[in-house]
Amino acid sequence: MSYPRGGKITAVGIFDRYVTVDWSGANTPRAGKNSIWICSLAAKGGCWTRNPRTRCTAGEMLRDLLARSVGQRERVLIGFDFPFGYPAGFAAALGLQGEPWRAIWQLLAAEIIDNPQTNETNRFEVANDLNRRLTGAAAFWGRPQKRLLDHLPRTRDVTYQAAGTAAGLPEWRVVEQLLRRQGRRPHSAWKLLGSGSVGGQALTGIPAVAALRADPALADVSRVWPFELPAESPAGEPAIIHAEVWPSLYDFSAASGSCADEKQVRNLAGQLRRLDRGGALADMMRHAPRPSQEEGWILGVG
Repeated sequence: MSYPRGGKITAVGIFDRYVTVDWSGANTPRAGKNSIWICSLAAKGGCWTRNPRTRCTAGEMLRDLLARSVGQRERVLIGFDFPFGYPAGFAAALGLQGEPWRAIWQLLAAEIIDNPQTNETNRFEVANDLNRRLTGAAAFWGRPQKRLLDHLPRTRDVTYQAAGTAAGLPEWRVVEQLLRRQGRRPHSAWKLLGSGSVGGQALTGIPAVAALRADPALADVSRVWPFELPAESPAGEPAIIHAEVWPSLYDFSAASGSCADEKQVRNLAGQLRRLDRGGALADMMRHAPRPSQEEGWILGVG
């Protein structure tokens, strides 16, 4: 697919379906508040939500949904609420070769183990090992008090790169720096435990998205925004665009749902559809800032 250039789309956007996912790094099966919520909204209506109890079940559910969409020749935007990348320099500090984002995704897909029954993962152990491998100071922090890991601080006892220096890694991606200047309060991808610990969601979520991207039934029509440009394809051909989203960009107080998480995914899907119909979504996706090619970007921030 390609993003239309010039003019505004006033009736029909570039996508046929909008899927939004509120991810969870929980270490036990969980439903309701602070668990995984999935919303699927068709361009012409047809909204539903699901609340899978484990990440494995969520991955299977999303794979089936996307496969059905491909079979129906739909163009799908699927948004996940965790970082798709890390501050610039992370891949290089680990000595990884190739495109930084892809090298990190391949590493996490190989290292993270997610138990399909218990929902337990080894994310703290993986973060501990990554900290050990870094040439500068540790980057990840946050772990359960009883889990003793020599290279993973329990609290934010970490020295990040200061402005104008080359020691260590930055705490924030460029997109998060922009949000902070706007008075918003994003959390760092290095934070693994506690309220807003998106770092744990990223460590468990990136392998899940990587598996969907590489699935034999989906790979040919899938791309990860903003790292991969969408392939040119004739109208009516299926496409899947995976993107990072941040539900807190939009007020969801008036949305329907059983808890804040369900309200957020329903509201965000509706917002994406509205932006698509007006042509704004295509503009957002065409003009991702240059740092996004290594760090990723939150769709809608600018």
